[in-house]
Amino acid sequence: MTTPTSDEGILLSFPRGLLGFPHLTAYRLFEPADGYPLKFLQAVDQPSVSFVCMDPVGLKPDYAVPLADADAETLAIEAPSEALVLTLVVIPADPRRMTTNLAGPLVINTRTRVGLQVALPGDRFPLKFPVFPQA
Repeated sequence: MTTPTSDEGILLSFPRGLLGFPHLTAYRLFEPADGYPLKFLQAVDQPSVSFVCMDPVGLKPDYAVPLADADAETLAIEAPSEALVLTLVVIPADPRRMTTNLAGPLVINTRTRVGLQVALPGDRFPLKFPVFPQA
């Protein structure tokens, strides 16, 4: 999102919740300053539920999220510049093995601040895509 955030983050609405958390629909997105690649998404009503997320395009330049008609209608994105796509990150004990979920991205309308988690069909994008190349 292009607006700077305060310590309170940017308030977002996920009307369908996230996978596994359908009852949690209000979240705050925290974007650390200075180009830090990871962002933090925290449930408003249950702050212990939080997620690390990132923009996946730096890892996979051809990454694109096709939206079903119902999802496109819910998001009401009028221009490509209004769409923010983030993927959830898993950070294990060894952070060099960090992965991101390309199969279940978050798509957020930056104008309305409404988002959805989309389950992409097929196996084109993996659930666990390495953030760092494995040597």
